[in-house]
Amino acid sequence: MIIGLNALNEVRILTSVYSIMSQCNITRDINLDREFSTQLKAFKFGVSEVTPGPEFEKMLKHSLDNNKPLRVKCGIDPTASDVHLGHLVPYRKMRQFQDLGHTGVVIVGDYTASIGDPTGKIESRPALDPEVIKKNTEKYMEQLFTVLDPDKTEIRYQSEWFKDIGLVDVLKWASQTTVAKLLSHDTFANRLEQGNALSLHELFYPMLQGIDSVFIKADVELGGSDQKFNVLMGRDYQRNAGLRPQVAILLPIITGTCGTQKMSKSLGNYIGILDRPFDKFGKTMSIPDEIMLEWYKYLTGLSEEEYLSVKVAIENGKIHPNDAKKALAQKIVSFFHGEAEGVSCRDQFETVFKKKLVPDQLDEYADWRGKALLDILAETKLVPSKKEGRRMIGQNAVGIAEGEKLVDPAMVLDESFKGQVLKVGKRKFLKLT
Repeated sequence: MIIGLNALNEVRILTSVYSIMSQCNITRDINLDREFSTQLKAFKFGVSEVTPGPEFEKMLKHSLDNNKPLRVKCGIDPTASDVHLGHLVPYRKMRQFQDLGHTGVVIVGDYTASIGDPTGKIESRPALDPEVIKKNTEKYMEQLFTVLDPDKTEIRYQSEWFKDIGLVDVLKWASQTTVAKLLSHDTFANRLEQGNALSLHELFYPMLQGIDSVFIKADVELGGSDQKFNVLMGRDYQRNAGLRPQVAILLPIITGTCGTQKMSKSLGNYIGILDRPFDKFGKTMSIPDEIMLEWYKYLTGLSEEEYLSVKVAIENGKIHPNDAKKALAQKIVSFFHGEAEGVSCRDQFETVFKKKLVPDQLDEYADWRGKALLDILAETKLVPSKKEGRRMIGQNAVGIAEGEKLVDPAMVLDESFKGQVLKVGKRKFLKLT
């Protein structure tokens, strides 16, 4: 059979089209495989556990194949407003998800905060007034957005779904778990073992956190390694609701500046997001060498390759620990305040501690005349509280730079102090103008 010229051309054209389509599909598959490997490696670095790991790999691959971003959940506890570096570890991971095209969902625990939650070590926390919760949440989110991308962040409040629930809903949810399982939770088990009170409503807290995942259809939940029980509750409730169970990505609890205990505001071994740049730098320089690599790994945003390069350089003695610590402190300051501020703080640190001089750039204060020393320290935030101010004065940690110590908290500063520089501890200075 002889094929006509037009028909032959059509065959050639179709063959070319199919060939191009095939090449495009092959290229797309190669690109998707490469992107999958890149994202999987990034998400697994710097975490304590991915549970279940195989499910996460399938979930991520499905997300990329279908161009459907993962919904990555992490909750905040609005019982306080101050955030420290340790709090930001899961949110740094959330930002990594956002940078690679996924969606971060921050759950504000306003409902559980309004009834009191069981996160205290020996007793439940008191219920909070709605206005206090609202104020704390606004301040908390302001600090989280130093890390998160606002355009890729959903802020959801528990009260959106819990405010209209009835007793039937609560009983239905309660029937999906057991008392034995809840009492296996370390927090509850320890409280009972130590003879401390455990209220019935506290047993509902893990259940409520799990239900959050149902309502916002979470794919991944981020949390500290101590949150594993609560995060896995979300998997149970999603499965019972006919949803694909979320994957738990757990992150380490960071060691505080003391080098021995977890970072905590109550222990005073933390670096606050609202701390001044030079305070962040100085506190970082105070950490023991032994935890420096831990901070590099979890608090700097380095890739695995960059981290390993620093690790090898330190362990092989190619970089002095003190220089490595300065670089670490500079990275932390630069992340929050910009590269120029990071360099400035390093230069200032060299001036103050190596040359034992007062820094060139100082905060100034004019409204000091006729005020007591302790009041000045508290008003200018040189000390976090008057109690801490009294302690530091009592330890001879307050005085005139390169001069006398000031030992009386009630001492009223007169005109003779004009132009003097107050020094509090090793790192804080204030010029009286």
